[in-house]
Amino acid sequence: MKLWRGIAGMLALGFVAAGVTPAWACACGGYLPDAESRARVYGEQALVRHSQGTEEITLSMAVNGSSKKAAWIMPTPAPAKVELGDAELFSRLDGIILPKVVRRTTYWPFRGLDLFREDGGSAGAAPGGVNVHEQMTLGPFQIARLTGGAAAVTGWLGTNGYVVPDSLATNLAPYLTEGWEIVAVKLAPQRTDASLAGETPPLRLSFSSDKVVYPMRLSKGATTPQRVTVYVAAEHRLDASTLPVAGLQPELLYAGPAEDPALAAPANYLTAYRVNYPEPSRITSDFTFTQAATDESFQRVRYITRNEPGWSTFGVLVLIVALGGFVLFRVRSRLRNRAG
Repeated sequence: MKLWRGIAGMLALGFVAAGVTPAWACACGGYLPDAESRARVYGEQALVRHSQGTEEITLSMAVNGSSKKAAWIMPTPAPAKVELGDAELFSRLDGIILPKVVRRTTYWPFRGLDLFREDGGSAGAAPGGVNVHEQMTLGPFQIARLTGGAAAVTGWLGTNGYVVPDSLATNLAPYLTEGWEIVAVKLAPQRTDASLAGETPPLRLSFSSDKVVYPMRLSKGATTPQRVTVYVAAEHRLDASTLPVAGLQPELLYAGPAEDPALAAPANYLTAYRVNYPEPSRITSDFTFTQAATDESFQRVRYITRNEPGWSTFGVLVLIVALGGFVLFRVRSRLRNRAG
């Protein structure tokens, strides 16, 4: 049951009835819910690991709403090996990139007496036919690896239970023309009365690549804003050298060596980015990452300021009493002098 809750929601091409407008989402593919569904993908997280000419992408997505059936599609620049990912991976990575907490103490009168309040802040950016290379069942997933012409590939998807939008062939064409492979993953509940919802289980794809790339071009068909978090693991710090939307820089969340079972040496330098795409239709390119000029580490900092008003308040009160006494003494002295 726990496994199924995690599995609920696997993305990209779903079964939709005629007349239903599909909602694309996710950097690597699209999500089309069934006819009765209003499910939408609103974000994703991926670990992109590159070492010695091999790239691994482990991906999980977040879905609002639910649907009876769904599927996920992923373009890769070379034939891919598909496996189930580590269910706890992103929880661990999120723990690694958390901001460093710096606690500061101030001494300011009365602030600790609830007369003033202060919150902690943050500081820190093929020809016409279709080739079916493999079909397999992996856990709850039915997986197919396809190459060929865009029309033929989308035709095969439609014939095999993927009711696809007219724009799919157009969006797939650039990848297929460049010789990329399409990995199609289909998922349906194990019970007829169940539905798909929540966060998808991680799925890992491995393939040969001489560059570090994270496919994004299919997301131009998304109809809702997207939030993407990409963890990049390699031998060195990596910069985002090609951006899906020109000029829209991702926020750097973390850079530095990291210890995790998924980050085996030498590809254990982790660089993490996050970016929001309020208008996915502006996406025109994939993410590509290249080695940075230096391996300088970076970690966000969250400052928590705690005020200690006791001694400072006491000191101010003593000072006020002392000044008051001094003023009173001077006034009395002058009065005496005048009287005398």
